Formats: sequence, C-alpha cells, structure tokens
Amino acid sequence: MTEQNTEQIEEAQLHDLQPIESVEELSCIIQALIFASTEIVNLKKLKEVLGDFLDQAQVSGAIRHANEQLAKIKSPFEIVEVAGGYRFRTKNVYYPYIRKLFPDNNPRRLSFAALETLAIIAYKQPITKAGIEDIRGVSCDGPLGSLLDKKFIALGQRADTIGSPYTYITTQEFLKYFGINRIPDDLPRLTEFSDILNSDFLIPQYPLQKQPEPTPPQETEQLEIPLEEG
Repeated sequence: MTEQNTEQIEEAQLHDLQPIESVEELSCIIQALIFASTEIVNLKKLKEVLGDFLDQAQVSGAIRHANEQLAKIKSPFEIVEVAGGYRFRTKNVYYPYIRKLFPDNNPRRLSFAALETLAIIAYKQPITKAGIEDIRGVSCDGPLGSLLDKKFIALGQRADTIGSPYTYITTQEFLKYFGINRIPDDLPRLTEFSDILNSDFLIPQYPLQKQPEPTPPQETEQLEIPLEEG
C-alpha cells in the first residue's frame, strides 16, 4: 500500500466519525481533545472537530461530567475554563511537588508596583499611561516595562485625547497565567490583589504531563444530538 493510499484511508476515517450518543461519550471525546491539544481548546475548535450541532450548554455539561468523574477517582487533574476555552490543570495542592520537577522554570514573580499596575489595567482597560499614573499617583514606567516583558499586557488602540497616546490592555497570556476566563467577572477585588501577592499565590500553571486515569463505567445519560439523514 502506497503512502498516498494510507493518507486517503486516514482522511476517510476522519470524515466517518461515529454518532455521539451520550453525555459520557461526549465528555470522553472532549477530554481526549483537550489532552491532545497544545493550546486552549474553545467551543469554535470543538465545533470544527465534532460538528456544528455542538453548543455551549452541551460542552459545559460534558466538562462538568468529566470533572465529577475525575473527582470520584480522586484524580490530581481537573479541567478548567480559561481565556475563553478549556485545558487540563493539576490541582493546586500538588504544586510543591511539580515545582521540584521543574527547578529551572522560575515563576514570573511580580513586584507590588507591577501587580498594582496590572490590576488597574485589568479593571480600567483600555487605559493610558497617564490614566494609570493618575490612579497610582506615581510614575509607572518600570512596572509597565516589566508587564510588557512578561506579555501580561499589550498596547491597545490610541486614545482619542491630546497626543493620541497608546492605551494598555491585558492579554491572553494574562488570562492563562492567572486562570481567568472572563473580565471583569473572574477578577478578584482590587483589595485582594495585595493578599494574592503576599500569599505567594502567583505560580505558573504547568501543562499536563500525564493522562488521567480512565473513569469507571457509569450509567450513560442520553444526549439529544441531531443526526444527518443518509
């Protein structure tokens, strides 16, 4: 069999996906896709793979089912919603052990000035440098440079004011690093940022290194998914 024939067979198999008949089956498929992906998997990507029948309610239900099963077997992993999509994450309780596995991967610590500046940008974006300094009362050149280097913020559109200065906005990297899905809904209160810094909570989220244990058989819940005629 030629290489071309093998590729044609594999392509045909990809287009010949079996119908999904239960929440449990959808949950397993989504887990596999999230595990295999090197990027955050969002609803758009899931639709590209599984079909346009999929909606947010079905995905949320499948993710909830997956996390319930992972919790039942006391898995160290969970699926979290971050930056508009989903990914596997090790639970925070295992961080001290994982940290020793990656001794050269230093967390991107933030000074209080940088964290305060980041908080202002997160809540007030898009905001200019002058706007940040009006709130803080001091220059923010250093913190802004640090945050740009860490890719937590980026330049936004120019403001409609004298001189048309650039504004600052938070990035996808900011959402991923802090485990935030929606702004401002998932942001901690401004008064909590100092507590976060003092508690040494700013730790990197390492990618999943090992696939979770298989879930035990459960009674399947029927999932209503329109099937194509043919």
